[in-house]
Order: sequence, then C-alpha cells, then structure tokens
Amino acid sequence: MSKTQRMPHCDKSDCPVAHATDIVGDPWSLLIIRDMLILGKHEYKEFMQSPEGISTNVLANRLKKLVCADLIEWINHPEYKTRKLYYLTPAGKDFIHVIVALASWADRNMDSVSLPPEMAEKLRNNPQGIIENALRALTEWEEKYLQQS
Repeated sequence: MSKTQRMPHCDKSDCPVAHATDIVGDPWSLLIIRDMLILGKHEYKEFMQSPEGISTNVLANRLKKLVCADLIEWINHPEYKTRKLYYLTPAGKDFIHVIVALASWADRNMDSVSLPPEMAEKLRNNPQGIIENALRALTEWEEKYLQQS
C-alpha cells in the first residue's frame, strides 16, 4: 500500500465506529443516503441536483462504494434503459436512525443549521415520525419499482 493510499480502519481496529466510517466516513456517502431516505431520490440526475453540489466523478465513485458495501443496489430504469434506479438495502434503510440523530444533534448544537419550521418541529418533537414516514415512503417506492424488475 502506498503512503498516499488510505488504510482502512478495519485493518487496524475492531471498533465498530472505525469500521462504519470506512464506509460512510465521507460526507458525500451520508448525503447520498440522506437523499434516498429523506428526499426520496433514486436517480443519478436527482443526486446531482442536491444543493451541496457533488461532482459527477465523486458521485459515481460513492454510488459504487455504497453498492459494494451493500447499502444500496440498483435496477435498470423501467422507462429509460440507459438509466439506473438506486434503492436502499435493509442495511441502508437502517441508516435512517443515524441520519435523524445527526440532524437532531446539528439542530441542537450548530447555529448554522436552518431547517424549515415544519421539519424543525418534527425533528424536535417527533423524530420517530420522521423515521416511520421515510420508511413507509421507501416501501411504497419499492412496491412500485422492485415488483416490476
């Protein structure tokens, strides 16, 4: 391994946090998972439209990384054969708890966070409702698209 190549934490540690950060330790992976969980995004072009401005090469790399980590999978788009639809695996869906916890922490501790009032209220008073709604929406999407493939 070259000096510039990053050695995975799992080669050095048994710590579960270290292992998890090998997969989702970069902000782009978490934002892609957020987009899928909370915003219902499933297509490459939809991820490109996120306000954080991910580059095409980074997006392609992170999608491959998340597929290899078994957090997401893809199917061919039913209407456009040259496009893919990405969806979360059970392990990917389980990240909803991490995403909601991160958002809640940031809302409580970072002055730079500005949520729409309705979302802020849900996050502060009913985070479980956010989780349930997101998982329900994912199930509905899967019933529509994964049954066809």
